[in-house]
Amino acid sequence: MRIVHTADWHLCDRLGRIDRTGDLESRVETVAALCAEHRADVLLVAGDLFSEQASVDDMTRALTPVRTTFAAFFARGGTVLAITGNHDRDARINLVRAGMTLAAPPTGPGGRLAAGRFYLVNGTILGTLEPRPGDAVQFVLVPYPFASRYDLSAADYRSREEETRLLHEKVAGWVQGVPAKPGYDTGLPTVLAAHLHVRGAELHTLYKMTERDDVLFDFADVIPKWAYIALGHIHKPQMLGGAEHVRYSGSLDRLDFGETHDDHGVVLVEVNGSAAVVPLHLPIPATPFHTIALADPETDLPALADRYPDRETAIVRVIVSPPAGHVGRDEIARQLRRLFPRLYDLRWADAGRPDDAPAAFTPRLGFEPTVRAYLTERLAADPDRDAVLALAETFLKAPGGS
Repeated sequence: MRIVHTADWHLCDRLGRIDRTGDLESRVETVAALCAEHRADVLLVAGDLFSEQASVDDMTRALTPVRTTFAAFFARGGTVLAITGNHDRDARINLVRAGMTLAAPPTGPGGRLAAGRFYLVNGTILGTLEPRPGDAVQFVLVPYPFASRYDLSAADYRSREEETRLLHEKVAGWVQGVPAKPGYDTGLPTVLAAHLHVRGAELHTLYKMTERDDVLFDFADVIPKWAYIALGHIHKPQMLGGAEHVRYSGSLDRLDFGETHDDHGVVLVEVNGSAAVVPLHLPIPATPFHTIALADPETDLPALADRYPDRETAIVRVIVSPPAGHVGRDEIARQLRRLFPRLYDLRWADAGRPDDAPAAFTPRLGFEPTVRAYLTERLAADPDRDAVLALAETFLKAPGGS
């Protein structure tokens, strides 16, 4: 069985005022082309299919070109297995799942997965897919650990730390218990798809999250003896623990400036018997991201068009030293916006700052991490800190919340 492993599509995403729809749809089309070129049987999406900013209407619109793009894939019996990540919000994702004609759960524990379908899974599942007689693979599907997905309620914990501990126990316990579950077949190769943060992963930063928001797992928790472990959540593509078959595929495209120098693509793996052929990283060209510093705007501006031939499609941020010549700030800003239609951020260096020390860009967190970071800082010495943070979590994770 040939599997294309991908993750962290973040469909419907925006970077500030910049709509990323065209960038992401183009790369989804590339994924479909790679599935066709390599005759993949399964496209495995290891979480974060959508951006947390997406509404139900946004998600529904985004799925229309996905269905069209993969029509030939489904027609020849290809199957999409997608799990939910931390940016796939339960209230919205469940409405989308209910309206998807291609999404369907397996018949039960260890149940058969029908080929030629789109499965958007928002709970733990053990299922078997057999696209051809005698070519069956078991799939263990593990979405991101939100309390609602693992039968936890706010009454079960009193602090974020306690919730994190319980979620780790729930998820690790479920995965470790898979070999004892009804329907598990020791004679079939097993593939795990999980949206988790596994210790040892190399990362620049967590996308729109902080370490405190996340649940950490150990390498052993994901049962590395299985044929292949397809991970999502960390956007930098990499293998873990020196094991070729335990991998983060990385995000589909650059999503912020922290990913400027990362490679992007998908992983092709062929599962035969109880083992997997050494996986192959298939690169996908990423949207260009540029950080430009203008020390002398009057001199530097005329050369920018030649220096950046991809300026029409690139996402750009610029730091400009205060002009000393005849060109004013307003004119500089107009020229930059004309040169770079996707200008994300324009900043003026402090007048007293040395030329070799440009103003720093501060990463922009999402709504929930911003609220958590603010409360954590303001309540650092408050004896009721944990109780307030736990209460805040109930509001942040309430159905329909941000």
